[in-house]
Amino acid sequence: MSGASSAISLLRQAFEQSLAARFPAFAFRLPGGHDFYWGACAANRLVTLGADRLPDEGAGFLFAPFDREALPTLFFPVRPAPVEELDPTTLKSYATPAVTTAEEPMPLSDTDYPSYERQAQTLVEAMARGELRKAVLSRTVTLPRPAVSDVELFVRLAARYPAAFVSWVHLPGGSRWIGATPETLLDYDGRVLSTMALAGTRRAGSPGEWGQKEQDEQQIVADSIVASLAGCGLAPVVGSRFTRQAAQVEHLCTPVSVEGHLDREQLARVLSALHPTPAVGGYPKEAAKEWIDRVEAHRRRYYGGFLGPIEREGVHLFVNLRCMEMNKTHVRLYVGGGLTAQSLPASEWSETEAKAQTLLSVLNG
Repeated sequence: MSGASSAISLLRQAFEQSLAARFPAFAFRLPGGHDFYWGACAANRLVTLGADRLPDEGAGFLFAPFDREALPTLFFPVRPAPVEELDPTTLKSYATPAVTTAEEPMPLSDTDYPSYERQAQTLVEAMARGELRKAVLSRTVTLPRPAVSDVELFVRLAARYPAAFVSWVHLPGGSRWIGATPETLLDYDGRVLSTMALAGTRRAGSPGEWGQKEQDEQQIVADSIVASLAGCGLAPVVGSRFTRQAAQVEHLCTPVSVEGHLDREQLARVLSALHPTPAVGGYPKEAAKEWIDRVEAHRRRYYGGFLGPIEREGVHLFVNLRCMEMNKTHVRLYVGGGLTAQSLPASEWSETEAKAQTLLSVLNG
């Protein structure tokens, strides 16, 4: 058996045992990487963190919602390990005889276009009045679960999107989240902190210059990130803006970095200042969140939150985009797009349709 086949076989065993024995687990593949990583623990070992906290020490995996006051931020206190190191015989030790959870059932209703149009127009009018400059409007696409396993979906995503952070997270209540996100929220290796302003969307390979609406939208995100880092007493360095492809669409991307040593407490302050960036929330941050809560018919749950591995000296967190929630019978895709005062609802709906294809194409094989 080849190395890749052996790794997938081990991953399949791990996924199946996690689902059967109902213990929380995660798997991921880093952007540009080839190795799969895995981790699991008993449900009673999961750590719930405060909204403005990172774990004080140790390695593990972080999974945070969009609204950190509404749902728990969960930390798996186990070192992510290459799946080749997995010993299937140890999986039984993670099983929890009785799992209690306050997790809500996955909703199944979606927003149709007329409702979306009204929501978008409400936000555009608020921006025209000067109440906010940008808001990200999201919607869901809920479908019957196709006859494909979790591990097959995960491996398909990893193969299809080599530049994305590909992840699978199984929560104690039984729901799973799987995705392939193009957006880094915070990456720190002990010496340099990196993040990005990723906003403005069009179909991949579109000819010509970017439109003014997309350029303005992206600049709002870049300016906000720089201001957030400066507000934490840091001196951000802004790189050159470029076009970055992400599956069926492409975005404008501006890299931002900071040099120097930061401890966990400083990184937690930076994380709180950055999340949610205007790329997933809006600007100003609090006003946009209030409008999103008022206008959207669904709750985002872990969509638009962040996730990723934490090492003793490093943090690698990604925005939970291009993702879907799954249970035994259904899958629910979450997609969104940034609105400004110049936005046209029909165009924004088309943008969400294109983003949904990232996952639909994998679901459909």
